[in-house]
Amino acid sequence: MESYWERTLNRRISRRRAVAVGGVLAGGAAALSVIGCGGGDDGGETASSSGLLQAPTDTTSKAKAGGTLKDYVSVEAVSFDVIADATSSVYGQISPYAYQRLIKFKTSKYPEKATGEMEGDAAESYEISGDRLQVTFKLRPGIKFDARAPTNGRVMDSGDVIYTWDRFSKLSPNRGDVVYNATTAPFSPVESMSAPDSRTVVVKLKQPDAAILQLLAYNRNFYITPKEAEGGFNPKGDVRGSGPWTLAESRPSAGRLWRRNPDYYVKNRPFFDAIEIAVLPEYASRLAQFKAGNIWTSVATQEDMVQTKRDVPDTVLRQADEYSNISSVLLFGYNGDSPFKDERVRQAVSMGIDRETLIDVIGNRDKFAADGLELQTRYHTAINASWDGFWVDPQNEKEFGPNAKYYQYNLPEAKKLLSAAGYANGFDTELFYNGGTNYGVNYRRAAEIAAGLLPEIGIRAKQNPREYNDYLPNYHYGYTRAQHKDEPPGYNGVLLKAAGTRPTADLTIFHLQHSKGVQYDGYALSGADPRDGDPEVDRAIERFRTEFDPEKQMGQIQDYQRMMAKKAYRIALPPFGALSFILHWPVIGNFGVYDTAPGGAAPPESALHWWYDSSQAPDKKS
Repeated sequence: MESYWERTLNRRISRRRAVAVGGVLAGGAAALSVIGCGGGDDGGETASSSGLLQAPTDTTSKAKAGGTLKDYVSVEAVSFDVIADATSSVYGQISPYAYQRLIKFKTSKYPEKATGEMEGDAAESYEISGDRLQVTFKLRPGIKFDARAPTNGRVMDSGDVIYTWDRFSKLSPNRGDVVYNATTAPFSPVESMSAPDSRTVVVKLKQPDAAILQLLAYNRNFYITPKEAEGGFNPKGDVRGSGPWTLAESRPSAGRLWRRNPDYYVKNRPFFDAIEIAVLPEYASRLAQFKAGNIWTSVATQEDMVQTKRDVPDTVLRQADEYSNISSVLLFGYNGDSPFKDERVRQAVSMGIDRETLIDVIGNRDKFAADGLELQTRYHTAINASWDGFWVDPQNEKEFGPNAKYYQYNLPEAKKLLSAAGYANGFDTELFYNGGTNYGVNYRRAAEIAAGLLPEIGIRAKQNPREYNDYLPNYHYGYTRAQHKDEPPGYNGVLLKAAGTRPTADLTIFHLQHSKGVQYDGYALSGADPRDGDPEVDRAIERFRTEFDPEKQMGQIQDYQRMMAKKAYRIALPPFGALSFILHWPVIGNFGVYDTAPGGAAPPESALHWWYDSSQAPDKKS
């Protein structure tokens, strides 16, 4: 059976041919124009000449309370405990619906983009001391927990925050980002929290941290749970929060029902009375339910997007206004006689990747172009391309500098570098990756891509998928000192790692690329212990982690990307950054109008402003 990479090679086209497709765009757009814009009279202004795309439209002036939003999840949350079990399913499906943080990212309104500006949530105000070693929060008066027993609608006080802090610092899987520990998290900022009175919370820092507010606002970190979680109710199986929604019903493997919290502190929000969420693990089932109008939010993959629009013309097609922050990254093992200790070998890998062809094929750029749609893309660098302002375009040599050449496909030069490093005939190695299904289909595709790419420059990498319970500690965390204090760490070969993001650009870099980061990749100078990292990399990260001037920090992070292009410790594979397409039913008013910065709790916070427009499909049939 053909591998994904073999199919990709068989379809391989040059960039020039992809550009030539532009000559048929008019015909493709005309053919699709019969589909119509969808969404009725209030679907929004047209956002592309094809007539397919529509821009978000602010309809808040028409909004009214009522209705039940129909949504879905593909994987059921492992627990309702937003502190002890704060995995991706929990902070995506439970935390921001039911609970509040002290502070949150400010929501933007289209066409403005979220800037990362902060605003109070459970706290109405905050003050940072002159020495930047203390943050004092004042709680918002009258915040009420769930009206049901055992919280009985009582008002939140600072004791709840301290109770949450105690649990977080002991139990949270994300505590290493926030809680200072001299051994395992020496660069994490928070030393303690205290409560001088019922409405005041004082956060003391071990060292100044430019991202302390964003850390506390991050959607996977610090949701305030009531003291009654200690014996009054089981937080793993029930919810008693102060957030915008209360959990009315939960049916394992079937779904859950959220109802609007009438005591939520934001007046007249949310608009929807309820959210009905179905658990649908199979893509085909989700897509069928979407087409039938039983799911209203975006379901279709990028490959199926246009065809689904054809099948259901009353839906609304939009293009995201933020680039993807998801990437699969090639990393290298440095155990024993690893050839990847030589910078030239790593550079050869980077220059052996035909990024433009991969975007054409993996991202379906040529197919979208034929349909009159432009897939706007970027290359990830040492940070993901979603970080506007911080990210530097490596395709712009004038802006990026001479190290932009390491992002250019240059197979002859890649082979020269490999030969200069002493591997004129190439070498054999292994490609390690998570062999489970929990990272999704694009991750598995990236593994096949890597296995097909590396031999082209002479690196013969045998695929070696690992069981998740082996992959996570020994490969994903292979060089993280907190995980491997005494025993020999790491591996010899190539690793495909799924790389996430953090609430700020500097934290995202620190988390993965500093030798004390909690998911440290592992970088090594020749002969050095990879756990100790590259001192030049560590020093650069420490400079911008403690830089409070935004402009200076931005410049430092831009310089860091240029440096890391040459060091080539980490090399992103598809999916690269792209402005993806989204298809939804127009019955959701204000869809796409409100958003938060990376690390915010979107879409739950965006959904505060969504409303039930019964005049639109699928409830108003065409």
